Amino acid sequence: MGAKTRWRTSFLLSLLSTAIVGQEPPGVKLSIVVYDSAHVGSKTTEYAEHVAGEILAKASIQSSWLAGPVQELGSLGMDFTAYAAKACHPDLGQATVRLQILPHAPAGLPAQALGFSLPCARSGVQVTILADRAATVSETAGPTFGRVLGYAMAHEVGHVLLQSDTHTTAGLMKGIWSKSDWQRAAVSVVSFSLAEARQIAALRGRTPDENVTQVASLKVR
Repeated sequence: MGAKTRWRTSFLLSLLSTAIVGQEPPGVKLSIVVYDSAHVGSKTTEYAEHVAGEILAKASIQSSWLAGPVQELGSLGMDFTAYAAKACHPDLGQATVRLQILPHAPAGLPAQALGFSLPCARSGVQVTILADRAATVSETAGPTFGRVLGYAMAHEVGHVLLQSDTHTTAGLMKGIWSKSDWQRAAVSVVSFSLAEARQIAALRGRTPDENVTQVASLKVR
């Protein structure tokens, strides 16, 4: 997948909102640096960031997005350390997440995975999105390529914010998405549950999950 690849970037002008009801939790500020190793292009990445930002905003997460130089990835690396629960730093009042978009899935990754995250990584790239997998979903399930990228970004960033590899049975943090889930995502904003939003806001006083090598991913049937 090279720079000359043309992705479909048209999107719906009208979105149906599925806003979280109830009292809004305190806001979390988040900076996300995006490294476009797949060369999907600025127009597509900006739209995907807009989609992801809208999803995060439903949970009172204020996100700012920056383009990172791809050549910087060589010095960043990835932290696959299996940290103890108490070592998964709980303070997300201010945070920076580094996200890379790869052209192809690395060997050994489950066939359905659209990306993966390292929720407890202390350094390097925490979120990886797979452009080829997102393109397949777009071609078979309905949403535009940029919209699928945006949902994959929001889902994997969600794992970092929640500091957990746990999935739910519904909503943004559902582990395996069906075609009907993607059809819904094509015309509405599927976000965190109110409980998840409150969990993210309360991370400073929360005990993280049990000891695991935390690698989380969004999959599709």
